Amino acid sequence: MRMIMSLFLFLVVFALLGASGCANLGAEKRAPKLGQTITVDGVDMHVLTAGEKASGKPPVLLIHGASVNLRDMKIALGDALGEDRFVVMVDRPGRGYSERPPNGYELQRQAALIKAAADAVGAERPIVVGQSFGGAVALNYALQFEDEMSGLVLLAPVSHEWPGGVAWYNSVSETPVIGFLFRRMVIPVYGAMAGRESVNESFAPDEPPQNYYDRAGVPLLFRAADFKANAADIKHLKEQIRLQQEEYAKLQIPVKIMAGTDDKTVLPRIHAKALEEQIDQATLKMLPDTGHALHHAETAAILSVIDNLTAEIERGGALAQ
Repeated sequence: MRMIMSLFLFLVVFALLGASGCANLGAEKRAPKLGQTITVDGVDMHVLTAGEKASGKPPVLLIHGASVNLRDMKIALGDALGEDRFVVMVDRPGRGYSERPPNGYELQRQAALIKAAADAVGAERPIVVGQSFGGAVALNYALQFEDEMSGLVLLAPVSHEWPGGVAWYNSVSETPVIGFLFRRMVIPVYGAMAGRESVNESFAPDEPPQNYYDRAGVPLLFRAADFKANAADIKHLKEQIRLQQEEYAKLQIPVKIMAGTDDKTVLPRIHAKALEEQIDQATLKMLPDTGHALHHAETAAILSVIDNLTAEIERGGALAQ
């Protein structure tokens, strides 16, 4: 009897793992790779570009947040920015179609790989734009490579330590054995059931763009490796923020911060407002009646800030001559 039960459990696990693999293939078929794979520092990075380098304007480097991939920034800002300038979008390490290196949750490591990928496609002295978790990466990028960028735009950025922990499923994901089974048996099913509602909650009080769930490739998150990387990013974020949050005052490049007054995910009073006070060159624009996904809800306002920053950078260059 014990042998029969063991065989039965083995077959159940095998079937569930097979179903997980099918779910991964289905997600990748619905949201295939859009750009090119570039190997930097031994890591394969998925990079998408838009627009022309000869535009005369500083290129823009877009860094996406947690639980999404470069498609999110493409839909919100990349397509529009690419109409009159060179734009680079990158899947953060372990997300979308980028490889995950050891200790890939480290903000310093992510920023360095993204910088190397942007260099590889010829993005010289970019304006770096980061949203949410991508804002934390963008801040680290600036702390490392300030002299090789033109400006920094932060959209609902995570910048400072916050009270509380992280969602239970992000902690479970890193539990030995249980985490392995959880990512392969529970997440593919749970994600398919709860994914669309989670998108609506993350956008509130705003509405997601039409067909956002599929256009943004949200199901890519529910692949085992992608979910593991995302969970690790979030679980380790507070400790990573502690390592850099006292350094922001050193920044001398122009910094534009934008946040929604109704953002319940990354509270502006803890992050955006504290950041404005800490950086002399920073200005903060609060967007009324707007939530965490401001890059979708207030695209025109963000494009205007980037255009104004571009003009500011160009005036500064002319004065320097």
